[in-house]
Amino acid sequence: MIDRSVKLTCRMNPKVVIRAVHGHFATTHAHTNYYIDITEAKLSHEMGREAAITLAADYAYDKVVDTIAALDGSELISAFLARHLTRNEFFMVNGQKNIYVVPPEHNANGQLILRDNTQPMIRDQNVLIMIDAIASGQTAKRAIECIEYYGGKIAGIAAIFSAYDELDGFRISHLFGKEDLPDYQVTDYHDCPQCKAGVRLDALANSFGYSVL
Repeated sequence: MIDRSVKLTCRMNPKVVIRAVHGHFATTHAHTNYYIDITEAKLSHEMGREAAITLAADYAYDKVVDTIAALDGSELISAFLARHLTRNEFFMVNGQKNIYVVPPEHNANGQLILRDNTQPMIRDQNVLIMIDAIASGQTAKRAIECIEYYGGKIAGIAAIFSAYDELDGFRISHLFGKEDLPDYQVTDYHDCPQCKAGVRLDALANSFGYSVL
């Protein structure tokens, strides 16, 4: 596969950089014309911290957060986000409190579940959903259903990249979006324009990365 990636720099924080790899990718829920590579933001302590600091600005002063539900390998960013939200600064609503970071589990049917020992960290708590990237929105919708099923209250949704500004009535705070990648497309595989044009798939992609076919 030829490297056809472009570098995207966060407008709010130039220290946060991701790559968008152009091609024909199949995910669990859809086909896309870009793979959003946020590996550095998810796994680099320095960039993860910067991403968290930037995302925290939307929640630090007016959103009570008791728990962060960390999806798709976003635990590192979530931990920094919790740390930044709990700083002891004037007007910060979560200052000096404890925030749990809970990664929901996928069962054999692809549903998100919580075990008995982590359910109390969600039930009756204000839960911020943290996702690495929101493409089709299906994972975010499952996360909302999961949190509400276990009795949690959605405090917000945060992502590094999101193709949506809101989902199911919840605003999504994100560092990158379609405004950074205007030709980004995500479609149901039945309606994929590249498939209809006879363009072969380049790779299979998920939250861990992509595998070239």
